[in-house]
Amino acid sequence: PFKALFGDIAIKDIFWKNTTINLCKYDSTDNFSTLFKRKNVDTTKKVINTHPDYTERTSIIFKAIFDILPEKGSISNINIFVKRKEKDDVNISIPFININDYKINFPITISDKKQKQHFFFANIIYPDDRTIYSKVVNKYDEKDFFPGYKSLQLKAHFDTAFFSIHQSTEGGNIVLSGQSEMLHLFINQPAISYSDVIFDKLRLNYHFTITENAFILDSSSQVHFNQLTFNPFVRFQVYPTKQLEININKPSFPAQELFSSLPEGLFHNTYGIKAKGNLSYKLHFLADFSIIDSLKLESELKPEKLSIYSYGNVNLAKLDSDFIHTVYENEEPVEQIYVSYSNPNYTPLQQISPYLRNALLCTEDGAFYWHRGFIQEAFQQALIQNIKRKRFARGGSTITMQLVKNLYLNKHKNISRKLEEMLIVWIIENMRLCSKDRMFEIYLNIIEFGPHTYGVSKGTHFYFNKKPNELTLPEAIFMASIVPKPKHFASSFDSTGTLKPAVQDFLKYVANRMLSKEMINQAELDAFQPNIEIKGPAKELLKQKKDSINLDEVLPVLNINY
Repeated sequence: PFKALFGDIAIKDIFWKNTTINLCKYDSTDNFSTLFKRKNVDTTKKVINTHPDYTERTSIIFKAIFDILPEKGSISNINIFVKRKEKDDVNISIPFININDYKINFPITISDKKQKQHFFFANIIYPDDRTIYSKVVNKYDEKDFFPGYKSLQLKAHFDTAFFSIHQSTEGGNIVLSGQSEMLHLFINQPAISYSDVIFDKLRLNYHFTITENAFILDSSSQVHFNQLTFNPFVRFQVYPTKQLEININKPSFPAQELFSSLPEGLFHNTYGIKAKGNLSYKLHFLADFSIIDSLKLESELKPEKLSIYSYGNVNLAKLDSDFIHTVYENEEPVEQIYVSYSNPNYTPLQQISPYLRNALLCTEDGAFYWHRGFIQEAFQQALIQNIKRKRFARGGSTITMQLVKNLYLNKHKNISRKLEEMLIVWIIENMRLCSKDRMFEIYLNIIEFGPHTYGVSKGTHFYFNKKPNELTLPEAIFMASIVPKPKHFASSFDSTGTLKPAVQDFLKYVANRMLSKEMINQAELDAFQPNIEIKGPAKELLKQKKDSINLDEVLPVLNINY
C-alpha cells in the first residue's frame, strides 16, 4: 500500500494539521485491515494463498519508518477514534509531533468516557542503521483502569519505559533485535491477583525473528526480572496450524535470586523467603492447537544443597506440630480445627478406615506416596481440558496441592493463587517439611465432607453415625466421591434416597480400581454392593433438600494411569 501511494520517493519535510481517523471494528468486520492485505499479482495460479505473509507485513511497517519518514517537520492535532462493538469507545489524541533531524517527540493522551492516560514519547531514528531508540514517560500518576478496558477490570501503570529496535534481514526473514526496559510496573487485575502486583524492574534483551508464518524469540534473548535472569525460547506459528512452543533452561543459580524476585502481590504468603543453596529449572511446552491432545508439558525445578531458614509470611514448618486451622467460607471464618491428638475430633491416620484412605487415593491422587507434589501427566491433561473448554475447568490437583489450598490459600481462582500453590507444594515436598503420612492425616482431618462438615470424624458421623474406623467399603467409596462436591452430596441420590445409577457405577469402578491396586481382595470385591444407607444427620437434610447439580461436573475425574 505504501509503495502504491509513494513509489520509491522519500519525504524530506512534512507539515500537517488537523487529522481525524475513525477505526471501527464490529464482530469480524472492520475498516482498516485491507490496508495490510497483500495483493495476489499472479492470477494464473489455481491456488491462491489466503494466509498473510508476516515478513511482508512487517517490512511495510519498517519501510514506512526508515524510508518514508521525513527528516524534519511538524504535525499537529491528530485524533484517532476507536469504536468497538459493546465496548467503550477510545480516543487517542496527539496535540503535536515535532520532527527535527529524525528526533521525534510527542505527547499522547488515551481516554474513554471516564479514564485518561497521558504519555510522552521521545524517539531517535537512524534510517541508515535501521535503528530506533525510544523513551516513554507516563505523565499520569493515578493508577486507574486503562482506557477502553474497564470491562477487563485492568489497572496498569508504569513510570518509564525504554526500548531500542534494530531491523535487519536474514534468509528472507525480518530480524528485530534490541532491548526493552520498564520501571515500576503496576498491574491490578482479578484474574491475576486481587492485590497490586508491582515489578520494580523488567528488562528484555531480545533477538526476534519474523517469518512468513511464525514469530520466534530466540534463546539468545534474556529476560531480567527483578534479580532473576533467564533465556526463553518462544515460537508461535500461525499457519498451516497454530502452534506454540516455549523452552527455558536455567542452569544452577542462587536460590535467593528467585525468592527475592517474587512480587509480593503474586506471592502473599511466601514473600520474604530466605534461602541458601542453588536451584536449576527446565521448561518444555509444545502445543499444536489443531491436535490439542498432543500437548506436551515438562517442568522441573531442582534444588541443589538448598536450605530455607525463613519461610516468609507464613510458617510452613507448622505442619509437623500442633496448630489451629481456620476454615473460611465467603471470606468469613466459620470453624476452627485444632490439629492435635488432644482434640477428640482429630483422628490419627491409623484409626481411619483403610477403605476410606485407599478410596481417596484412588479418586484423588493415586501416586501420592511416590510423587513430589505434582503429577506431570495429570497436570498436562488438566491443561488440555481447560484449553478445550476455554475456561479453568480442571486443576490436576494432587493431595498435597489440595492440602496447601485448604491451609494457606484463598478460594479465588486466579494466577496468583495457582503460582503460590505450586511454590508452597514444591517447598513442602522438596524440603520434606513433614512425612507423607502426616500430610494425608491432616488432609483427612480438615477437608469438607458435607455442608459445614469438616474432618473425617464429623464426616462419618454426619452420614453414617459411625467412627472413622467403622466404615464399610461402599460407605468409604461414597465418602471419597463426595470430596469434590461436599455441599451437594444430595445430588448423588434419587427421590427415594437411593444412589443414582451413575453414582453406583462410579462406586463399582473405584472398587475395581482398588482391587487392581491390591487395596482390597477378590472376596471383598465379590461381596461389594454399591448401595449405602444414610443414618446420620444427613438423612434429615436429604429429605429436605432437592439438589439438581450436574453429576458430570462434580464426580472425581480419574486418571487411569495412576
